[in-house]
Amino acid sequence: MAFAHMRIAAFTAALLLAAGFGTLAHAQNMEPTIYSDGASCPGDCDSHVVLHPERNGTSVAFDPASSRSNPRRCTKGEMCRICFSAADSSCLTVRYRGGGPPRNKFDFTPAFYDVFCPQPGLPEPLKRKCAGLKANSDSMLRTRVYCLATPDHPGCAEIISAAKDKKTADQPDWDRCRQIGEPAFNREQGANRKRQRSEGCSYEKAGTGGPNSNGVTWRRLLPAVCTKDNTYVGRDGLDCCDSSLMTLGGLGKECTPFLVPK
Repeated sequence: MAFAHMRIAAFTAALLLAAGFGTLAHAQNMEPTIYSDGASCPGDCDSHVVLHPERNGTSVAFDPASSRSNPRRCTKGEMCRICFSAADSSCLTVRYRGGGPPRNKFDFTPAFYDVFCPQPGLPEPLKRKCAGLKANSDSMLRTRVYCLATPDHPGCAEIISAAKDKKTADQPDWDRCRQIGEPAFNREQGANRKRQRSEGCSYEKAGTGGPNSNGVTWRRLLPAVCTKDNTYVGRDGLDCCDSSLMTLGGLGKECTPFLVPK
């Protein structure tokens, strides 16, 4: 009889865990990453986090008015309590802007790192990430200048001019697509698939990025979508590069076209 009760208890516990109950059900280690995709970035790419929808309302991302043991979902545009691991010391409260990355990642903007990295007492995963971003940018800047941070440097004029030209050339299509809507815009292009757009007009429809080492291609972010001044699409069309050294340190090779020798 005792054995039967043990089997029932174990089965019940398994169901509870599968359903997402209990603090450890979703308290997996989370990795901080960085993104900056221009007009596609909510909140004008202010300091915020986006995360996988399945993580919202769990012990790693919950409404601060609730608790890890009884979490409620975070609301877009409002503050959200996020935790990098099962340890409560890994938690901090940030603004939540919606869904995006894979399940095990918290995706932050460069503005987030600019605001939080100087602060003391950060959770260890975030502290390590901040140190890594600074180390990356310091390494790249030992012998080079980052033109988006120092656009008046003599060696930057040609690079900035070329980036502006690409942005200007794409602007009419970006404006037209938003004016009449993506389906109508793509119909106007007819067989010219290279000018068709996707993801709310922000990305190319036919992916030309890559292939990467795994043979994967991707849709490139288009130049005019990097709407802010002195902000331009990166090398592989993955993100917008801006003047923040956190962007340079985080996006790495994406922003290397804007580096010139000292």
